[in-house]
Amino acid sequence: MMRMSREAAALCEILREAGGAAVLEEAIADSLALTISAVRGVVRLLEEEGFVIDTSRRGAYSLGSMPEYDLSLSCIGSLLRSAGLRSPEVFLFETLRSTQEMAKEIGRGSPEGEVVVFAEEQTGGRGRRDRRWISPRGAGLFFSVFHRPGIAPGRVQLISLAAGLAVRDAVKSLFSLELSLKWPNDLLREGRKACGILAEASSIGGGLLDCCTGMGINIRRPATACAGGDNILKEAFFLCDEVSPVHRGELAVAILQRFFDLIARLEVDGGRSLLSLYRDACFTLGREVTVIVDEGAVQGRAIAVGENGELVVSTENGEMQFCAADVIHATPASHKGAYI
Repeated sequence: MMRMSREAAALCEILREAGGAAVLEEAIADSLALTISAVRGVVRLLEEEGFVIDTSRRGAYSLGSMPEYDLSLSCIGSLLRSAGLRSPEVFLFETLRSTQEMAKEIGRGSPEGEVVVFAEEQTGGRGRRDRRWISPRGAGLFFSVFHRPGIAPGRVQLISLAAGLAVRDAVKSLFSLELSLKWPNDLLREGRKACGILAEASSIGGGLLDCCTGMGINIRRPATACAGGDNILKEAFFLCDEVSPVHRGELAVAILQRFFDLIARLEVDGGRSLLSLYRDACFTLGREVTVIVDEGAVQGRAIAVGENGELVVSTENGEMQFCAADVIHATPASHKGAYI
């Protein structure tokens, strides 16, 4: 397990913004409120992460190159700072049963209440209705965000919508790649699933919520899929099928930036702007759908997304509202994915 050093992230930001120019260690010490000795310790932390730091000029540092590893916590932290985001606690694990479980465990004990947990691999990743999410090492961007938004418990579904919109917008911004957003938060490329999202919440009293939102984005097609392995992986869409390279750290920061922006809007205007953006993006609306719930299946036309994020479907028996359900579009290919 690795935990992001905020000092290392701040130093990385200083050196990145210097654009290769040398920065005096006295200036760094003043900026970070550290001693010269402590600055040197932070430089060593960056070097251990794979940063190349030029120390040829006595008493000064410049950035030679960033690490090849694309989930460097200091790099992620520096990008978060440059984006003007509040700085959550950030953790990286090689292998976890579930980023969702770990983020909740760490977050509930965190006084700041804002935690991001990444993993290279999940052995027990899950999606809606407790289905398994396949998370092979190096194939995706797997992370969970624990936070305490200022919203009423009855509006938790809006967090789920915000997450789907954030991933869609980040991918479009970085790669000019359009993903289709299916209610509530599945992201598809020509009917193949590119991302799954699980949003969970529990009340902690006083109207406050513990929220944990897990995201799994398919990045690089694993060798097992190419070699005729798991059919679910073969049918899924991976970003590197169409764009390359994909820097997972940069994508994660773009998603987090958009996600926290949407949550902030939600807290300010009660969801008005979020719902407007979501309704424009959701390609479920206007389609013939089959909605699968515990009681069975309902067929009809998706006509609206309600004020709390519920899907409104016009059926032969009248309008019905669904807060949580699986939706299959009339086109069979639209529900292929990475769930089993």
